Amino acid sequence: MSAPPSSSDIPRVGMIATVRNRRGLVVSVDPFDARPEPRLHLVRVEYTDGDGAQEDTILWERERHRVLLEPTAMPRVDAEPSMPASDFDALVRATRWSALTPFVRPDASGSPERRGAADTPAELPIASPFFGAVQVEDFQLVPLLRALQMPRVSLLLADDVGLGKTIEAGLILTELLLRRRIRRVLVLTPASLRKQWQQEMRDKFSLSFDVVDRDETHALQGRLGLDANPWRTFPRIIASYYYLRQPDVLEQFLAVCRAQAAGAYQLPWDLLVVDEAHNLMPSSFGADSELAKMLRAISPYFEHKLFLTATPHNGHTRSFTGLLEQLDPVRFTQKSEITDAERMRVEDVLVRRLKSEINALDDKLKRPRRFADRFAEGIPLYFPRSGREHAVVDAFAELRTALKRETASRKDADRTAGSFAVEVLGKRLLSCPSTFAESWYRFKLGLAEAEAASASEVSAARRASEEEIDDDREREGRAQHAARTAGAWLQPFAAALAPQIP
Repeated sequence: MSAPPSSSDIPRVGMIATVRNRRGLVVSVDPFDARPEPRLHLVRVEYTDGDGAQEDTILWERERHRVLLEPTAMPRVDAEPSMPASDFDALVRATRWSALTPFVRPDASGSPERRGAADTPAELPIASPFFGAVQVEDFQLVPLLRALQMPRVSLLLADDVGLGKTIEAGLILTELLLRRRIRRVLVLTPASLRKQWQQEMRDKFSLSFDVVDRDETHALQGRLGLDANPWRTFPRIIASYYYLRQPDVLEQFLAVCRAQAAGAYQLPWDLLVVDEAHNLMPSSFGADSELAKMLRAISPYFEHKLFLTATPHNGHTRSFTGLLEQLDPVRFTQKSEITDAERMRVEDVLVRRLKSEINALDDKLKRPRRFADRFAEGIPLYFPRSGREHAVVDAFAELRTALKRETASRKDADRTAGSFAVEVLGKRLLSCPSTFAESWYRFKLGLAEAEAASASEVSAARRASEEEIDDDREREGRAQHAARTAGAWLQPFAAALAPQIP
């Protein structure tokens, strides 16, 4: 019978452990069974090396080749070889750099004071620019410094297009990871930008993200079992908000969040990054979109939030304040008017710079401008059309006018369906002749259907065609289905529109 483990064999929070050939920090130790002796312990270890798995939860007594290191332990010079000279030199240089790097911070009177090594982690020099393969512009450091001043990061990055909001988000993300303030990150983007975000984070910041979609979920369940949940398995995820808004996917996400939040001292997720956040704005009147409802449902489960958009205000104050409420519900509430005090709070969470402002600063500092000037008036370009193209455009204009005349006295749903019927064909006509010909063929097939389509069917086809999806074939198929549904809806008007529909 083996002797019970001594207290020195049981890890304590704060100790360093080497498990699975990796060095990590013991962050929690919990008894695993109810037996008095010998007990088993469930230990959570956060690794301090590399960019692989960030942590592991292990059954300590069953783990092979485990090694504990007391915080005050001295090197085993009698049993272990000495450190290679090159590694020792690198360690000395890194320690000197950390200790001697000067920085500027205000003293008691508010004047800048130059000091040496930082006293607290919040005062350490920023490190993320040195960990990324990017040439950082000075204005891109402003959001990073603003974020580090916040106990809980809540930022709306609304810089002009081309100023590098993705890089600014990557700098903030990397810095928070280096300071061990975050671990679990969710990036929500339009479907077309998922791979781009994954590549940007990997190539420019050496951060690995898993793209979660329907195919990846099925693949994960094939590897780990049908109960595998990607929202619980991966620590850093990129997903389309059009995918997450689907009822079954959203419920799967929320179920994991509720389970992890029950009785826990911290939220299930650390950082939420939303790209093109204007797509998730609440409605200024009426019911909110499904995307806005999804954001409202998941926001309470994130400690830090970072919203990115080049158009933060859509002209409706209620929509803008609703987005701010999702960003920071403590400071903001959705309302139709903003007070002066609230405007000051908006300045605390909003970072908005235009290219013209950057150019003006360059002029002031007498250095070359970084962005080209934008002309107020565009240069018109004339593309002549052939006679047959003119004939098709004129014929389609006559169809649009005739349909508008026929539906003028109808219900709102019929007028909306009629508008979509000409809209779907008009977009295809502007694309190219062959695309319009294919849609016109589907349109005529709809006219020949046995039963006419209802306005609600046209509305459903419209919603399906406007969804942002990655599969080009699926997108094209939905457009053709919309054209056929529009043709089937026009059956009652076929006699009146006979001159315009040959």
